[in-house]
Amino acid sequence: MIIDNINKFRSEALADYEKGVSCYAPFQSMHINKKGRVKPCPFSMQYPHSKDQVQWSLDKSLKECWDDIVYEDMRDEASIGSLHKDYCNYCVKQCEQGKPPSSLDYDTAGGERSLNHEYPKEIELELSNKCNYMCDACSPWCSSEWAKELGLEKDTRFHSIFDNDEHMEALVNDLRTFIHEVHRINFTGGEPFAQPAVYAIIKMIEEENANVGLHFTTNGSVMNGAVRKMAKRPNTRFTVSLDSIDPIAYPTIRVNGVLSKVMKNIDYLVETNKNTVGASFVVTKKNVMELPSILSWCNEKKIRFSYHILENMGFRDWENELKPISVEHENKFYLSSLKQYLVDARDKITKHDDKEFYDRNMYMYDQYIERLK
Repeated sequence: MIIDNINKFRSEALADYEKGVSCYAPFQSMHINKKGRVKPCPFSMQYPHSKDQVQWSLDKSLKECWDDIVYEDMRDEASIGSLHKDYCNYCVKQCEQGKPPSSLDYDTAGGERSLNHEYPKEIELELSNKCNYMCDACSPWCSSEWAKELGLEKDTRFHSIFDNDEHMEALVNDLRTFIHEVHRINFTGGEPFAQPAVYAIIKMIEEENANVGLHFTTNGSVMNGAVRKMAKRPNTRFTVSLDSIDPIAYPTIRVNGVLSKVMKNIDYLVETNKNTVGASFVVTKKNVMELPSILSWCNEKKIRFSYHILENMGFRDWENELKPISVEHENKFYLSSLKQYLVDARDKITKHDDKEFYDRNMYMYDQYIERLK
């Protein structure tokens, strides 16, 4: 059963009675993209042309989206320990392969777990593809630089409805109506600090004096007054999308990035925003052998480690450009050898005196190893 595979990888922090629910995303979370499309997480309703979509608009509020029948259908399946076969096929496939599903991320999203939240507790905003990087694992969907490179700057598929002032103001005012109910807002991109809508939402939160948690996933290249202000704000976190700490590999992976500048900015965030800085890595064949040294670096600086799997985001030549660097599409011998390498390297990873922090980082490392099947 799906629930059995999910529970095999769950943290001990979940009580036994909470493990009957397969995924808490439909009960806790809301993801809003640049087109105003709403779903519980970035992985649900994966196919862009699915007939059943939840769409925010000037005529449909976020609260109405939260109460939509599509959300209710996913909740019904999750509450009986299953996953919706149409909307949640991404995690269904992971479970069928015996791998840790992405639904695990939502066991700890949104604060207190409940099946009865009137409003979403965790909101992720992916409001624009504006970005100064052209990372090798990315696409025009999340990078305006990739759109430019591929001659797709005028392609409306990649434009944000929130570049329109009317839509941006409407979203901000919609969020304002229940901002005090929200546990945390996660800003992603593109690069969030290149998005006017992000600054407008930050301003609204300040006006409302809302004690909502903020989390910025950033490439770490921007260090302006707003970033410094957010770094000093309580209940605020930063995750830097890094992908490599190797000065030779980094610029080949995160094109247009300057590692020394990013590292300097990370040091500022760690010093100013103590204990709430993370680093995330899209794992490919270019950086997977770095993982033990990456974990040591994270543990030394007390940075939270997280990873992502290379996915086909579309609009790129998957077969010739991306699949060749995908770890998951390698043969069994490669995966078996890699798994053994990572297992053998585990004891050499730098430890940290904060056991809870260290255990959490190593839990993520071990979870990645479990995916190598």
